[in-house]
Amino acid sequence: MQCILESVRFSRDGFLLRAHGVFPPGIHLVTGRVGSGKSTLGELMRGVLEPGDGRITREGVGSSVLSMQFPEYHITTTTAGEEVRSWGQEPDSILRQAGLAGRADDDLLTFSRGELKRLHLSCLFAGAYDLMILDEPFAGLDDAARYWVVSRIGSCRDRIIVIISHDITTLPGIDHLWEMDGGALRHLGPVPQALAGWEHAPPLLRYLHDQGISLSGLSWEDLAEAVCRIPG
Repeated sequence: MQCILESVRFSRDGFLLRAHGVFPPGIHLVTGRVGSGKSTLGELMRGVLEPGDGRITREGVGSSVLSMQFPEYHITTTTAGEEVRSWGQEPDSILRQAGLAGRADDDLLTFSRGELKRLHLSCLFAGAYDLMILDEPFAGLDDAARYWVVSRIGSCRDRIIVIISHDITTLPGIDHLWEMDGGALRHLGPVPQALAGWEHAPPLLRYLHDQGISLSGLSWEDLAEAVCRIPG
């Protein structure tokens, strides 16, 4: 099972995206500055957009899903119970997992963005998707919900999980690191080996590197352990 991008090119409004690489099973982190093409890449990998040139092949992928950053983009019904059923799931169990027990009949317009995100992700993780593309899955969530998402992602390592995010403070164990830079996708390599050569690493990682502290990974446990080793 793998998602293969072969010399993919996509142009829109003067922006050109270029991507080439193979995504095998495991957890992949795609980072990059705002406007670098990360979300567009996710739409291409899911098939929402079609490349102008090149080819995207999803070998052995029977089902796939794209979770966009803002949960309201996914709403298709009126109440929480109806929304869960639209995913083919049983409301009581999903609402309980989302911390929304007893709210099946509540109007979704009364939910906060964080509540909508928890509901959406609970429905998504209950599905059996071979390819899961998660665009900023931690945005709008408090710490407890973030760690719940980390746990759920970590339990899906046998699938192809693509996390699109610039936030590295709350992550599961990452297997492969990718970067979008000026519209071009680069595979930096497996983690932790890729971390040493991460040219555009976030400030925290650059600081740790300058302090001579090596990271064993990018999970929140790895970051916490590294921060505890800062001299002084």
